[in-house]
Amino acid sequence: MARKRKKPEFKHPPTKRQLSTSRRHQRQQRIIMIVAGVFFAFVLGFVGYGYYDDQVKPLHQPIVRINDTVLNMGYYLEALDLFTRGQETSVVSLMADMAVQTLERNELVRQGAPDLGITVTAEEIDAKLEEFNVPDDEVNRDLVGTQLLTDKLLSDYFDPKVPAACDQVQVQAMFVESEQAAEKVIDDLGATDNFTALAAEFTTEAVTKEKSGDLGWLPKGFIDIVLPGLSDSLLEEIAFGLEPGELSESTYDESITKGIGYWLIEVLERDEEQGSHARGILLGSRQEAEAVKAELEAGEDFATLVREYSRHSQSKATEGDLGWLQRESASKSVVEAAFSLEPGLVSEPLADESARTQGGYWLVKAVDKDDNRQLEDDTREAIKAKAFEDWLNERREKSTIENYLDAEQKSWAVARILRDRE
Repeated sequence: MARKRKKPEFKHPPTKRQLSTSRRHQRQQRIIMIVAGVFFAFVLGFVGYGYYDDQVKPLHQPIVRINDTVLNMGYYLEALDLFTRGQETSVVSLMADMAVQTLERNELVRQGAPDLGITVTAEEIDAKLEEFNVPDDEVNRDLVGTQLLTDKLLSDYFDPKVPAACDQVQVQAMFVESEQAAEKVIDDLGATDNFTALAAEFTTEAVTKEKSGDLGWLPKGFIDIVLPGLSDSLLEEIAFGLEPGELSESTYDESITKGIGYWLIEVLERDEEQGSHARGILLGSRQEAEAVKAELEAGEDFATLVREYSRHSQSKATEGDLGWLQRESASKSVVEAAFSLEPGLVSEPLADESARTQGGYWLVKAVDKDDNRQLEDDTREAIKAKAFEDWLNERREKSTIENYLDAEQKSWAVARILRDRE
């Protein structure tokens, strides 16, 4: 039996009102979609800009300019991360300034080495990167290249300028506080002839104390290399004026800082709560202190003698006034005097090994001499290193260097590195 066909439903065409409503609804939807699109685009743009402003833009900020070369934050960040890799987090902050100084130094080497005919090739850098097994990026290439240039400068440029041998004298020396002390040492030498034993006891200067007076062979013209702490002293002049076995006269040298001073203390008043109010004069030797004390006893004004003789710059400005002293506020010898003297009395000279005073007397002995003695290997290396540093400092003085790194940038860089290591 055949199925009946269902009559199709007849749909009336929409009225004008219905069409108007539908079109209005569609327009509203389009407007909403456009507004929503604009809103989301704005949000994404704002977030993207914020990320760019906070994370990308700082990488392009200049950190340091060395002549025509500008190193930016991205370069600095990679270098600081490399310099502090494997170190504690506190080291990153401590190295923030030192990293800039290292980058300045390296750039000065890279710019200056070609002027001396020293260069490195890309192939040499590639070989070193492979040897060290480090990434081939800009910072590593620069660091490796700088080290290669430095090694070549030392070996090819500065080494030929250092003599293999020179005039040298084998020296024993001590630095004593006064002529009186020097006379005693000379008398003792006549009895024992043990210079180093007496130097260990009497010398007041740090280098001769450390070496018990035995300074070894000193190459003429290079004392600042062998004994940098004595580079401005009269030691070299005295030593090369002696014959082997000869002892110098005691010679005053005001350039030396020695580790001894002598106080003359006067108590002005004492209070149970405030302590002891005192004034003092610091002198460079017991002999000088005894002479000044004699002037005080002869009626000379304390403040006048402070201005004339005191080696203590802080109290000299206050005419020797040390203020109110507590038992823990000054050296042991000063405190003992301040709390034992009756007000108005002046102490005997009080030795203070924590004081630093200028001037004293050299006693120098030439043990041996050789006008063409070979330089020790470590001495030659030190001379080359000094010549390199002098050249680098000269480059620095002639260069335009501008450091733009401020506290905010340092904090940002340190935080960025520490965050990336988490």
